[in-house]
Amino acid sequence: MIGIVIVAHFGLAEKFLDAAEKIVRKKPKNTVTVSIDPGKDINEFKQEIIKAIKKVDEKEGVLIFTDMFGGTPCNMSLAFLKEGKVEVLTGLNLPMLIEVLDIQTNGRSLNDLAQYIQTLGQKNICLASEILNKKSNNTKN
Repeated sequence: MIGIVIVAHFGLAEKFLDAAEKIVRKKPKNTVTVSIDPGKDINEFKQEIIKAIKKVDEKEGVLIFTDMFGGTPCNMSLAFLKEGKVEVLTGLNLPMLIEVLDIQTNGRSLNDLAQYIQTLGQKNICLASEILNKKSNNTKN
């Protein structure tokens, strides 16, 4: 099973996981969070990420989710990027996390899972007025 680590600012990782657990109605296996707070030393964060990776690694790979590309959680996580072993997926949104927790990797490789979840996350970014206008125009025709 692929391990999941969520690394985000100020308790956001825990909030994402809590919301996703309530939606899928199950405690995910092999999923841990790391919260990045400005009061801690950078080396302490690195150690927390290392510990999280080791905790969920069952030799099928670890997918690290971060809240945004270029932020401290992402930048620190990128240090652990290793092809086929650890992948970092940025821009976490709730549909991405719900899906990965619900399918529990479904026999996919780390790379396939990361690609699938990235695509799903992108599809769930919508401008509501465009969707509503399309539906409105389709019913008029």
